[in-house]
Amino acid sequence: MRTVPTVSHRSRPGGEGATITAIVVDDEVLVRSGIRSVLERDGDVTVVGESGDGAGAIELVRRHRPRVALLDVQMPGMDGLTAAEHLRRLAPETAVVLVATTANGAQVQRGVRAGVSGFLLKNGDPRELVDAVRATARGEAMLSPVVTRLVLDRVAAVDLVALDRARRLVETLTDREREVLDLLSHGLGNMQIARRLYLSEGAIKAHVSHLLRKLSCNNRVQAAILAHEARLARVHTSPEPILRLAG
Repeated sequence: MRTVPTVSHRSRPGGEGATITAIVVDDEVLVRSGIRSVLERDGDVTVVGESGDGAGAIELVRRHRPRVALLDVQMPGMDGLTAAEHLRRLAPETAVVLVATTANGAQVQRGVRAGVSGFLLKNGDPRELVDAVRATARGEAMLSPVVTRLVLDRVAAVDLVALDRARRLVETLTDREREVLDLLSHGLGNMQIARRLYLSEGAIKAHVSHLLRKLSCNNRVQAAILAHEARLARVHTSPEPILRLAG
């Protein structure tokens, strides 16, 4: 049975920069309350709504168009993974971060396919949660270390046909776009990449947008995986892990 969403009417906090709007979706009220408290502690994140299942998440996104949606993976009714798949089509501008008690390869793979921007575990550091909301609001990605390992294990099992396709896609990029992809796949944000390449952050955002389109990727997580697959295609052995997106 779907939990009726509860919406916050708190005013925007002051300070520099725009407030990040978020929704929190979990079937446990105490968990939602704890996540909300952590997110709103520093004043740059405002939780505009809560719900107890995926159907409520879709309703909240339709109503508020939040920048970030935090979804529990396992919930009664519509779960977080199913909701993430719907939200990708409904509101691609809303970054989805999945939160799970435990994670397995199938869940992570489905989440990546759905275009989620983050995947965290509930037993992680609370600051990791705040960092994930801020990073995904900037259009970046955030995976916990355990989830990163699962992603790499999945990549290692990809067949050579898929690896060769990844290599050919990467070869369509310009030299500069390949440089940006390489740094992105190591978990660097736009500002960090800009500093490494002596370019403006706006220029990096444009390069990321172009390479995502050329690679047919929905977000940075998918692009990082494809970059890893392209490297595997070149060497046919597992290189040093490149998905250091958290931890």
